[in-house]
Amino acid sequence: MNLNLKLALFDYDGTIVDSAGMIVTGAIEAFRMCGLPDPDPLKVRENIGKTLAVALDAYMPPGYNVTPEQISEAYRSWYAEQGKLGLQNEPLYPGMVELLYNIKKNNWLIGIATNKSRIGLTNGLAKHDLSDIFDITLSTDENIPKPNPAMALRAMKELGVTKDKTFIIGDTINDIGLGVNAGIVSIGVKWGYNSKDLLLSAGANHLVSDANELNILLKNIID
Repeated sequence: MNLNLKLALFDYDGTIVDSAGMIVTGAIEAFRMCGLPDPDPLKVRENIGKTLAVALDAYMPPGYNVTPEQISEAYRSWYAEQGKLGLQNEPLYPGMVELLYNIKKNNWLIGIATNKSRIGLTNGLAKHDLSDIFDITLSTDENIPKPNPAMALRAMKELGVTKDKTFIIGDTINDIGLGVNAGIVSIGVKWGYNSKDLLLSAGANHLVSDANELNILLKNIID
C-alpha cells in the first residue's frame, strides 16, 4: 500500500451523467419487447441505482409469465443497440469533466464503481471522450453490485490505496451503502436521483450541491 495515494471512486448514472431519460425510455422499451404494459416512469426513476433485475422487479405488473431477468436481457439488448447507433443520450452534469481532470491533475487516482452494465459504461465513456481518464472502472458484469463493498475493496487492492484515502462519490443509497460497508468515506451528490435526506439516512459523511463544491471538498478533505 502506498500511504500517499488518494482514490476517488465515482458512481456513473446520476453522478457523472444524467441518464434518467435513457433509463426510463429503455425500461419502457424492454417491457414492450416482453409483451408487458408500460411501467410507471416515476417508479422507474425512483429505482435508478439498483441492479437492473432488482429495479425491474419493483415495478413489474402482476399476472404475467415474464421474469425480471428476461426484461433485463431485453433492456440490455436495447441499450447496446442504442450505443452502437450513437444514440446513448446521457448528458454530462455541469462541471464534471473539469472536475475529473482537475483532481487527476492534483495527483488523485480516479475510478468508477457502477451498477451499470459494462457495455453501457464503455459506450457512455467513449461518447464523452472519457475512456482513458479513469485508473479503474468497475461494473456489475465483473463484480457484486453495490451496496456490497466488493467494488471498493477491489479498487483499493488493485491500486494499492488505503481505506482512509479512498472515497466513494454517488447519488443513491447504494453508493453510500458501499461506503459504509467498505469502511470508507462517502460523499453524496444532491444533483442525482435520491434526496439528501435519503443519502444522510444511509450514512453519507458529506453532501455536495455541485461539481465546484465537490472539488473544494476533495481539496480539503485529507489535509
